[in-house]
Amino acid sequence: MRDKIILVDDQEEIRTLLIPFLTQHGFEVIGSSYGEPADLIGLIRTHAPGLIVLDVRRPELSGLEVCAGIRRFSDTPLLFMGPDADEQLRITALGAGGDAYIAKPFSLELLLAQVKAQLRRYRREFPVHQRHLLQFPDLEIDLFSRSVRAYGQPAVLSAKEYQLLVILAKHPNRVFHTQELYDRIWPEHRLGDLRTVMVHIYNLRKKIERQPRKPQYIHTIRGVGYKFNAVVPQSSATLSSL
Repeated sequence: MRDKIILVDDQEEIRTLLIPFLTQHGFEVIGSSYGEPADLIGLIRTHAPGLIVLDVRRPELSGLEVCAGIRRFSDTPLLFMGPDADEQLRITALGAGGDAYIAKPFSLELLLAQVKAQLRRYRREFPVHQRHLLQFPDLEIDLFSRSVRAYGQPAVLSAKEYQLLVILAKHPNRVFHTQELYDRIWPEHRLGDLRTVMVHIYNLRKKIERQPRKPQYIHTIRGVGYKFNAVVPQSSATLSSL
């Protein structure tokens, strides 16, 4: 089966150039302009691509906003295309949920290498048989149903708590800066209070940790942010405070 790619760019000449090239190299490519956000999200939900290639800039609706919408329901690898000179835009794009950024103008060979690298990384991190399920001792996260079980019991999380947990759990032992977590989950409030992250982590720990004050899963890295610890002792006890 060929890997499926959704390519989103308002410039028809870009789509006309890239779609045949990627098709020639064995990919199934669906090209689209931005159109209405709901239509684009619907396209992604319907086709469930292995990779999304997204132009980062558009006058009416930026690729960053679209990325934020995609990240609410999907962790599909996302490759941004954008201008070379704007370093801050690159940083913001990756912080918003992009997996990689390729600067225009780029060679077709470089694009092909980036596409293959992102698909290879995703396959390695999330094998097909378990892509929808994150399992740890006494903790299970089902990405299809957006449900969480801790110590054998359902944990009822808010949307933001769930997003925080998934971001951390998908990257065990990676330290996330508080600012990065805030930018990913609250992209519409760039100048908000970073203590919002701390409050949500506090509430999340009460729902998934046996001892919230001595967390096993979500660790605080003082002065930096948080990381998820995937290696914790197995226990048959259940949480009484869910």
